[in-house]
Amino acid sequence: MDTLFKNLVVPNEKLFYSRNDASDPRMGDIVLRGEKNFSDEVTVGIVGVPTDEGVKRNGGRIGAKDGPDAIRAELYKRTPFVIGKENSASGLSIFDFGDIKIGKTLEETHDKLTETVHSIVSAGIIPIVLGGGHDIAYPNFAGFSKGKKNVGVINIDTHLDYRKPSPKRNSGTSFRQMLDQTNSPLNAMNFVEVAVQSFANAHEHYSELIERGATIFSLRDVREDGITKILDLAYELATTSVDSLYMSFDLDAVHGADAPGVSAPLPTGLTTEEFLTAALFAGKRRKTKIIDIVEMNPKYDVDCRTAKLAAIAIMYFLTGVANR
Repeated sequence: MDTLFKNLVVPNEKLFYSRNDASDPRMGDIVLRGEKNFSDEVTVGIVGVPTDEGVKRNGGRIGAKDGPDAIRAELYKRTPFVIGKENSASGLSIFDFGDIKIGKTLEETHDKLTETVHSIVSAGIIPIVLGGGHDIAYPNFAGFSKGKKNVGVINIDTHLDYRKPSPKRNSGTSFRQMLDQTNSPLNAMNFVEVAVQSFANAHEHYSELIERGATIFSLRDVREDGITKILDLAYELATTSVDSLYMSFDLDAVHGADAPGVSAPLPTGLTTEEFLTAALFAGKRRKTKIIDIVEMNPKYDVDCRTAKLAAIAIMYFLTGVANR
């Protein structure tokens, strides 16, 4: 247990909303926190990474360091109730581990995140990691995949995030880092990008990923074939000969009208319903062992629109897990 908590700061208790009404429980009433309340029964763990140094290095809009708490504030207002016959998230044991202690450098913060994610996954818990910039995807991957021979990765994103560190890592380098890692457990054939947009990526990055054997489904592909078919194909490709899957959700994949509070918005993108469909999909698949939701930037949000979307996406994911 020591390794689970040594790199963490407890979450702000004020974020855990409650109506103090037993007939109307909220996630703030349900989600556990505090080391003394942790037990072997926990199945899902929430971790925040309040840093946007990687976004700053990549030339993006800073502000994502406040993303984890903005998401929590909306998440803990939600009810677990699902209309229909599905099991609700209230049947899960969910624990908020708090936030990673920010190091003197981004690399130091990443090392702490890697160690924490590895400890959580090793305990049989599914982490939901809240960003922060998309640079956290690499340490999430490193912690989740440590000791595994083969893993799969699906990135829901407008951008490929396949830049070369120049010279340092940033919010646009994570997926190149995953593939270039020495003895990486990620084969390019098990790496899939979904909802990538024209006019937002470098041709060189796109071509190199294809040449390495990765699969890229564009936003146009989603429009032509539908999100359900694309997700099915992505999952089949990412999990071929693989038992463990990491799905990364960049909020800038959603069009800017519904998700203005991100580091790099566009007026085009997935609809909220498509994004939520992907979150539910990830939750229902037993091979999904970790997700993150990144680039939440409350500095540019409108009426907490993006934070609410992130929170509801987590609820869809949790509902999926409850129905595995």
